Amino acid sequence: MLKKIIFAPIMILFITITLQAKDNIELYHAYGNAHHVIIQGRMVKKKHFQKVTTEDGWFRNLWRRMRQLESDEIESGVIVASLNHENFKTKGDDEGYFEFDIKTQKSLKMGYRKVDLNIAGNPVSKESNITVIDATPLIGIISDFDDTIIVSNVTHKIKLGINILFKNYKQRNVVPTMQARFEKILSHNPKDAPSTLFILSGSPQQLFTPVEKFLDLHHFPKHTLILKKAHGENKDPLIDQFAYKTKKIERLIKLYPNIRWIMFGDSGEKDPYVYKAIIDKYPNKVVRYYIRNVKSGKIKEYNKK
Repeated sequence: MLKKIIFAPIMILFITITLQAKDNIELYHAYGNAHHVIIQGRMVKKKHFQKVTTEDGWFRNLWRRMRQLESDEIESGVIVASLNHENFKTKGDDEGYFEFDIKTQKSLKMGYRKVDLNIAGNPVSKESNITVIDATPLIGIISDFDDTIIVSNVTHKIKLGINILFKNYKQRNVVPTMQARFEKILSHNPKDAPSTLFILSGSPQQLFTPVEKFLDLHHFPKHTLILKKAHGENKDPLIDQFAYKTKKIERLIKLYPNIRWIMFGDSGEKDPYVYKAIIDKYPNKVVRYYIRNVKSGKIKEYNKK
């Protein structure tokens, strides 16, 4: 009986620490300007996956994808962000998702600024960086992912399903020339400026890791990846891609008023309509945009003239 009395609190403490360890904070890319930053992530119980190889069969890929999409979240936890000697708190939703929309009086220097996050009540923190871009005039890129950077065949539902469910990121095809195009555009910015490449995708946030690994595998420039919040409270529009992308692009335009944008998309869904609407509404903010034809593979330039 005495052993049970002593052992039970130890087990509860162990479980609590395990659930609140730094590995249970999944942090998406954080970005902002000198006084306004956005940090998104999720509190989940960490899963371990087998190493991805080009020889993986369809069943292993499908099983891995199902596990990535089905997470064991830590519900309604309080999470603390320590930034520039200030602490900020927010509460995750019932799916474990959280977002900090921080406006601070203390100015953040341009570059990659450190932020520490920890679940309230646990001293172990997760360290990451925020991409901070100040009022310096720069060229920026906003790019779609599916069928713009990676071949997904969004307009062909059977091929799309095969690509997403039965192939891993090492088995997927990259769109030729995109990496070089991005590098060339970014080279016009000062060498010490942080990357102004923003990849905006309709893929759910649960696929953050495989998307990141694909971009890294093909040596894409440093970037900020913005994915769709498809679960929990305050979800992004699930079907209305026009509303989703327009909202995210306008947020970037407002955050970075001195950036002039070049946008990349494809003909598969709403990118041509989104970009046309944005360039009409913000003619002084957008230099031009490019649309890749998903059938021919050709990339066509459009501008405000």
